Amino acid sequence: MMRPAILSPPPNWPGRMAGAVTVLALVTGVTLDLWFPGRPYGLIGLGVAGASAVLWAVICRGSLSGWLGRRSTRLGANTAVIVIATVAILAMINVLAVRHSARVDLSQTGAFTLAPQTVKVLDALPKDVKMTGFFQKGSEPEAKFKDLIETYRHRSAKISGEAIDPDTHPAAAKQYGITQYDTVVIESGSREARIRTVDEQEVTNALIRVGKDRKKHVAVLDGHGEPSVDDKEPTGFSQVKEGLEREGYQVAPLLLAQTGAVPPETAVVIIADPQKPLLPAEEEAVSRYASGGGRLLLLLGPGTKSGAERLTERWGVRFRGDTIIDPVARLFGEDYTTPLIRTYSEHDIVKDFRLATFFPLAQSLTFDTSKNSTVDYQPLAMTSPDSWGETQIIGGKARYDPGRDTRGPMDVAAAISEKKALPTASEGATDHPVSGFSGVLVGNAVFATNRAFNKSGNGDFLLSAVHWLTEERDLIAIRPKEAASSPLFLTAGQKRAVFWIPVVVIPGIVTIFGLTVWRRRRRL
Repeated sequence: MMRPAILSPPPNWPGRMAGAVTVLALVTGVTLDLWFPGRPYGLIGLGVAGASAVLWAVICRGSLSGWLGRRSTRLGANTAVIVIATVAILAMINVLAVRHSARVDLSQTGAFTLAPQTVKVLDALPKDVKMTGFFQKGSEPEAKFKDLIETYRHRSAKISGEAIDPDTHPAAAKQYGITQYDTVVIESGSREARIRTVDEQEVTNALIRVGKDRKKHVAVLDGHGEPSVDDKEPTGFSQVKEGLEREGYQVAPLLLAQTGAVPPETAVVIIADPQKPLLPAEEEAVSRYASGGGRLLLLLGPGTKSGAERLTERWGVRFRGDTIIDPVARLFGEDYTTPLIRTYSEHDIVKDFRLATFFPLAQSLTFDTSKNSTVDYQPLAMTSPDSWGETQIIGGKARYDPGRDTRGPMDVAAAISEKKALPTASEGATDHPVSGFSGVLVGNAVFATNRAFNKSGNGDFLLSAVHWLTEERDLIAIRPKEAASSPLFLTAGQKRAVFWIPVVVIPGIVTIFGLTVWRRRRRL
């Protein structure tokens, strides 16, 4: 009678169990450390893995010593040491390269080298600066921004930035109030600036603005029925205030009847469609401010009688008092009394302006050099050739009258500046001209109200005008780097060589060499 066989445990099962526990504890420890960063769960798992590994080595010391004595083990150990040493050397090289990085700009035009002015600005930054660009993913402006921001980051550790696609991250776009692509927000502390052109000059000038400790003061005339900067209704100016404050300005209403004069710290005064004329004392205060080198932004629609017109006429600029009619606006769903502006001059305010602007119920401007030869008048925005300045609208209908009306194109906005001469050298001074007052005159104020501020380029136009009035003379000019075109022309034979050598010949040689070495070692 046969006795039943008794199953015996596998040989050296304690060692196998210890090895299994080691692997399981190691995987668990790494997983817990990744899942719960900063907590001790992962360290506990790794500790258990280390203890079980020691136990496994003790239990399997006989088999381990035999395995270590094999020739293949020694060769494998040598290979492992070489691999580990190579990886360690590469890691050390990368660490040193990160801590002591160096860049060499080999481009023909120095496209990746910052201008000396930018280097000075970066070295003098008082605080950290964050740049956030909103671009369509994969667009050319996004690539240009990433290259530029990397160049800035390499120079200064205080610069950080990222590119965001507003379509895939609408919450971030809403947080910053982004309504258009290719907008860059530059922040430093409580200061903020926004730019629409991604180049070194614009970015560096924005860094200058956000790096200043003192905010520039913008005063908006009040007390004559003007749109209020605190009014959130469609006819108010609260969007103007919010837009200027985002750019780092301090905005407040100005009551000349109370102050009697424009405060000396005022960088620019905005006068927008007063419904009642300024008092004589107020007119004198504005004139005195302008004569002292002040900056004025005059937004005056047709029919406005503020008293500021007398000041502009002394400069040779006259508001015609007409109403601009633009039939082209009908094609874009606008009323014919809302001229659509797509033609701009080369002035600094609008030289890179590519957005259309809408000026509902606007009047045109004209300049007479015979009245004031010391004033430099430069148009900013011009109406289309199909427009005209209507002087009489009867029954809600307008018709061009060659005898009374002015045919377009006409100026709807202009910039003026004055040059004053200092005493001559014989009087103990130089005779170099210095800046007097500066002003931006627009024959419309409705374009800046809450109902129209965010329409197309309206808000950008107003902010650009304020930037020119308050910052232009403080900022720097950096000559743009032109991209050099260096095409590479290859013959048919060269094209074949470029394909066959790196794609076929070199990989083939490496493969044959590897197979030869493998077969020789296999025979040993």
